[in-house]
Amino acid sequence: MIRTAQVCLLALAMLFASASDASAGQFKHVVYYPAGLLPHAVVATQLTTSGNVDLVFADYLSNQVVTLLGNGDGTFQKPIQFSAPAPTSLAIGDFNEDGINDLAVLESGGTGDGALAIFLGDGKGGFKLSSSSPTGGASISVAVADFNGDGHLDAAVSNNRGTAMTFFGDGHGKLGGRRGYKVTGGPFGIAAGDLNGDHHPDLVVTQIRNGSVAVLINDGTGKFLNPVIYGAGGGEAVDVKIADLRDTGKEDLVIANISQGMVVLLNRGDGAFGKATIYQPTFFNWQPPNACTVADFNLDGRLDVACAPAGNDAYFFYGKGNGSFGSGVEIHDTINHQASYGIASGNFVTGETVPDLAITIQNVGKVAIMLNTK
Repeated sequence: MIRTAQVCLLALAMLFASASDASAGQFKHVVYYPAGLLPHAVVATQLTTSGNVDLVFADYLSNQVVTLLGNGDGTFQKPIQFSAPAPTSLAIGDFNEDGINDLAVLESGGTGDGALAIFLGDGKGGFKLSSSSPTGGASISVAVADFNGDGHLDAAVSNNRGTAMTFFGDGHGKLGGRRGYKVTGGPFGIAAGDLNGDHHPDLVVTQIRNGSVAVLINDGTGKFLNPVIYGAGGGEAVDVKIADLRDTGKEDLVIANISQGMVVLLNRGDGAFGKATIYQPTFFNWQPPNACTVADFNLDGRLDVACAPAGNDAYFFYGKGNGSFGSGVEIHDTINHQASYGIASGNFVTGETVPDLAITIQNVGKVAIMLNTK
């Protein structure tokens, strides 16, 4: 009886081990590409008419934005750069409504003040400055959406002076009408999405000083109600993504907390959120994430989360479809124990539907590309 139980336990352990190994080995061996000197944020998007997915980086140390144009087969061309004073974050949008993606770039300038610059794309991977708006402080993160419903793309930023700010687009690549909203817990990451189902984009701002998130509901005219604060595990919340984790039409929150782990807040349906659930990997020497990205990485119809930490391998949490996640699974040798502050997902092989990964490697000025074999 004892031997039979031991055999059963061994078989069960081997089953779990093989499943974990399969998940950890879901990606091809990492390939590195140069991405400036100190790549911070990274965005995957289409910058040209080729249909291929490209990458854009905010390269803080070299005072430039770096683009890698995709070849459509999972490889990328040599970097293209243009100047921007100490960029910290960027977002994609068509600000002049010509059908070509443009860039909203946050520039800190290294002065303690900052600016939000709009660079218009030429459809070939090149960009030209269109406007620059002061943000009144060193800005951290930017999100874009049509906040006032006029059909033109707007932008929102967080800055180090305790404010979330909105800027309104004119449809010609210019921003104006700055408004500020007090967020006192140390605003850091920012995201826009319809949180209460009224078809107007709202704002979520992480707070690095108290490990919480501030939810600002849009009144329908582009003005926002006073922030409602929700706990996000304590510690330091830095990055936030909005995603429908349960496929119910209710947008939930996925937060990177650099003191705790990956944090999930489920939407109650009216823009209010429940208690935070903290997910921490159990593999040896794991570290909390600096940034996360959400996609269905194993094509099971359920959204998953991939996270990039400060100094160890990246990892996955595979979604269960009900807003909860399994144990963290290490993606072996993704960043070789180097610092990462940005992660993005996209279909780097044109025509395929499986999301691949791009992870910035700060201290060597590279991006790690991992192609999905699913």
